[in-house]
Amino acid sequence: IMLWPTTESSIVFITFIGAFYPILLNTVDGVRSLDGVLLRAGRCLGASEAQLFWHVILPGVLPNIFTGLAVGMGVAWVSLIAAEMISGQYGVGYYTWEAYSLVNYPAIVLGMITIGALGLLCSGAIRVAGRLSMPWIAYVNGAR
Repeated sequence: IMLWPTTESSIVFITFIGAFYPILLNTVDGVRSLDGVLLRAGRCLGASEAQLFWHVILPGVLPNIFTGLAVGMGVAWVSLIAAEMISGQYGVGYYTWEAYSLVNYPAIVLGMITIGALGLLCSGAIRVAGRLSMPWIAYVNGAR
């Protein structure tokens, strides 16, 4: 916000930074914690590096990636709303802050409900995408 105080690019930057690090750190942790036996088994079975990536590494890391996406979405959402309240000229955070400044309680409540509903919608979208891209997780956890 201090770098670009009057533009929306500061809000985009803050939101990006808020989401980037949880996703990156969870992905790196997933790669590091991947069982070496799986990689050795793939190599022993003659898998190329591309096949190892697509059939061993990526499926093994996807749970961590989606955990990072869920955490990153939460942090990004809070960052976005806070940044809109501080320096935004548009958005739900700006609308809610303006309603607060004008002591317009119905608009404040509407803003709060909208923020919560959109956050829930984004979080649900990540959960659904995770279930669709990792159908084996439900099978492994005994949900089938």
